[in-house]
Amino acid sequence: MTNILYLAFKVSRVRFWLYLGGTYLIGYIIGMSAGSYNLFQLLDPWFLVHLFYFMIPANIFLYGVNDISDKDTDMFNPKKDEKEYRAAEKDRRNLYLLVRLSFIYGVVLILFQLSDLVAVTFFTSWMLLSFFYSVKPLRFKAVPILDFSSNFLYVIPALLSYYQLTGVVPPILPVFAAFMWTSAMQLFSAIPDIDADRMANIKTTAVIAGKKISLILCLAFWFLFAFILIVLYPWNYPWNLLMIVYPGIPLYLLIRPEADISRTYWYFPYYTGFFGLVLFFSIGLPIVLL
Repeated sequence: MTNILYLAFKVSRVRFWLYLGGTYLIGYIIGMSAGSYNLFQLLDPWFLVHLFYFMIPANIFLYGVNDISDKDTDMFNPKKDEKEYRAAEKDRRNLYLLVRLSFIYGVVLILFQLSDLVAVTFFTSWMLLSFFYSVKPLRFKAVPILDFSSNFLYVIPALLSYYQLTGVVPPILPVFAAFMWTSAMQLFSAIPDIDADRMANIKTTAVIAGKKISLILCLAFWFLFAFILIVLYPWNYPWNLLMIVYPGIPLYLLIRPEADISRTYWYFPYYTGFFGLVLFFSIGLPIVLL
C-alpha cells in the first residue's frame, strides 16, 4: 500500500497539482464573486469531490498516461532522473492501476451530471485532451501547433467550475487570454526538451522552431495574455499587474541567452502558485467580508 501511494505521489507531479486543482478552485472563486454567494459555498460536497479530483486523480491520469506513452523520449531526458518520475517496469502494474482508478473517478463524475450537456462537454473534453496529448495515433504533444494548443486542457477545470456554480459559460476574451497563457507554458516547457525530443525524432513546435523563435512565441503569447487582462478586459486591479512577470521571463532569456532556461522553468510552479494564492485571497476576501 505504501509503495502505490508513493508511486501516486511521484506520478502526479506534486509541484504541478495547482495547475489543475488550483485552476478549478480559481474558476469557482471567480464564479462566486460574480454572484450572490458566500464562503459556505466552498463546503459544497459537489465542489469538494471535483476539487479533490482535479488536485490529485486528474494529475495521476494526465501524467500517468504521459509516463506510459513517453518511453521513447524519456530515455533521453535527464529531467526524468532529477525532477520527474521515469516509468519503470517494476511499477507497470501499479501505474496502470492508478491511471484506471483516476479514469473511473472522472467517468463517475461525468455520469452524475449527464443531464447537463455543457458540463459533460467540458469534462469530456478535458479527459480526451489529457489522453490524446500523449497517446498515439493523435499524440498532440508531437504535432507542431497542436502541442501547445491542446494545453488548453489546463484551462478547462476553471471553465467547468465557473459554469457549475453560475450556469453561465465565461466570456470569450478572458478565456482566450487563458489559452494564450497555457500555450506559452507548454511551449516554454518544451524548450528544455528540444535535444531529447530531437534524438527521439519527435517534432514538437520547439524542435521545429528552435530555442530563440520558441522564446519569441512565448513572449508574444504571454504578452497577449497580460495585455488582454490588464488593458482590454481589466480584471482584479491592481493584482492583475502581476501578469507582467510572465512575458518578462522569455524577454529576459532572449536578452541573456546564456541563462539556464531549465533552471528558470522549475521556478514556474512556485510563481504560478503564488500568483494563484494572490488571486484566491484578492477575490475571496471581499466575499468573506460582505
